[in-house]
Amino acid sequence: MEKRVAIYAISDLHLSFNKSVDIDRINPENDITKPMELFGWEKHYDRIRDNWRKLIKDTDTVLIPGDISWALKLETAMNDLQWIEQLPGRKVLSPGNHEYYYHSKNKIRKVLPSNMEWIDADYTVVEGKVVCATRGWTLPTDRNFNETEDRKIYDRQIGRLRLSLETAVAKQSGKDIIVMLHYPPLNKTGGNSGFWELMKQYNVKYCIYGHLHGKAIHEAVEGYIDGIQLKLVSCDALQFCPIAIME
Repeated sequence: MEKRVAIYAISDLHLSFNKSVDIDRINPENDITKPMELFGWEKHYDRIRDNWRKLIKDTDTVLIPGDISWALKLETAMNDLQWIEQLPGRKVLSPGNHEYYYHSKNKIRKVLPSNMEWIDADYTVVEGKVVCATRGWTLPTDRNFNETEDRKIYDRQIGRLRLSLETAVAKQSGKDIIVMLHYPPLNKTGGNSGFWELMKQYNVKYCIYGHLHGKAIHEAVEGYIDGIQLKLVSCDALQFCPIAIME
C-alpha cells in the first residue's frame, strides 16, 4: 500500500469574516469585510474548503505561512481562525505581513483552537520533521528594498530565523527541517540572502513561502537549489488547493 503524504501547505488565505460563520453557509454580502473578488478570487474560501476536504484527513497537517486574515484585532481574526478550525487536520500557522492582529505569541496561542498551532521564531515537530518559522522580509536585492526603512527589519528577521533553527537543532538533532517563511528567501535578481545562507548552514530540506500574487507569481524562484527544495504556496499560485510537500 502506498504511503500517503501527511504534510501539506497553503498560504495567503486572506480571510475577512466579520462574525463566526458556518463553513458551508457563507453569505458573501453579509459575512465578509474585504471581498477578494476585487483581485479576481471568486469565492476563494469555498474553493479552498472544497479542495482541502478532498485532500486532507484529520491525521494530516497543513502548514500556513502567513497572511491568514485581514483582521486588525485578534477578536476579529478569531472569526477567520474558527473558519479554518472547521477544516480537517492539524494546522501550523506563522505570520505574514498582513497579520496586524498579531502582537503576542502567548496571547494568540491561548485562544487558538486545539487543532491549531502558532510558531514564530521557534519550531514544532510534524510527522517526525522539524518545522521552523519566521515572517521574513523584503530582500536587499529586491527593487523595492529601502535601506533606511527595511534593513533593520530584514536583519531582525534573519536573527529570528537563526533563533528558530538553533533551538530546533539543539533540541531535535537529526530530524529533517522544513522552514516556513512568508516572504521569499530568494528572487530572480540573483544573489543569496541571509535567510538562504542560514538555511544552507542548517541543512534545511524544504522551504515554503507565500506573499507573491498575480503577475508576481511568474517571478517566483522555485525548485531544488543548493540542496533545498523551495516552493511558493500562496493561494492563487496553487489554484486555491493545498499542496503536498516532502514527498
